[in-house]
Amino acid sequence: MPFFEILSQIPSNSEDWYIFECDAVGKAPNNLPMSEFEDLVLNSKYGYQMSWDGLLKFSKGIEDINNLIVVSSTSSIEFETIEKGTEALQVRVGIYDSSAWEIEFYG
Repeated sequence: MPFFEILSQIPSNSEDWYIFECDAVGKAPNNLPMSEFEDLVLNSKYGYQMSWDGLLKFSKGIEDINNLIVVSSTSSIEFETIEKGTEALQVRVGIYDSSAWEIEFYG
């Protein structure tokens, strides 16, 4: 299922979204080469922040995903916090090898 269709399972919202892992083929935001965007994501302590509309736009340009973790949170969180859970965490989307994916809703 394409990334955009996976996101369509989530109601439209005005939350901040953070990408924590990205290994994908397609168009990166801000006309960056995908390899540079992937490095930017990996080196972002609190993830790469995007709006819901920005995330939807990004998802339409993705052709294939090896690994992607994106979360919605009411405040900036570190990657370790995703594993432990926190009140700030609202939604977690994980996509693995373009074939397996999961959406978790919190709260």
